[in-house]
Amino acid sequence: MIKPLLASATVALMLVTPAFADGKIYVALPDLSGVTGAAAETMLREVVLANVISSNCADFSVTDEEWSLLTDSADILAHEQLKLSTDAYDSKYYDPAFDALDQADACATEGPNVQPVIEQLVALGGSRTALPDQEAAYHAMQARQAQWDALEASPAPSGKTKQK
Repeated sequence: MIKPLLASATVALMLVTPAFADGKIYVALPDLSGVTGAAAETMLREVVLANVISSNCADFSVTDEEWSLLTDSADILAHEQLKLSTDAYDSKYYDPAFDALDQADACATEGPNVQPVIEQLVALGGSRTALPDQEAAYHAMQARQAQWDALEASPAPSGKTKQK
């Protein structure tokens, strides 16, 4: 009698509690609208490297909130500021970051830069604290992602090729 009751209660709870497919914690993101051109490229390189190092070097791991700040800020820089396709974003920024990680001293060399990168994002308005309304933040990020996907899928103006 108890097991069916627990199963029913679990199913009911799953229906009431939003289940976010990405499982991440959402934080306030920095205003990166003023970071353009070469400055955006440099910042994106630093943010992606901080993400890769913090995700792979135990001594420089970050909180879930800091990870969201890094990854979502990188996505904003790549898609909104630099207008990169996903392929270009991966090949130009993530591939070199993982190549750097392959160096024997990568954690010791690059790890100390993780927190300064996070502090720079916080100084621009980002946060290390979860937003109080995670469901609204999830839906806002999904809408933002849909805009990026639509831009990437749209045909390039005639005579021009899309950046890869």
